[in-house]
Amino acid sequence: MPFDVAFSLSPEDRLAWVVALGQLDGGEFDFATLSWQDRT
Repeated sequence: MPFDVAFSLSPEDRLAWVVALGQLDGGEFDFATLSWQDRT
């Protein structure tokens, strides 16, 4: 995503994109703690 687009997003939209792309990469996001789970 280009920086100008990323910086124009609201914090909520930015978090949504980060989580969506991170999960596509195999990560697991914990919404209760707003943190990534450790990969084992």
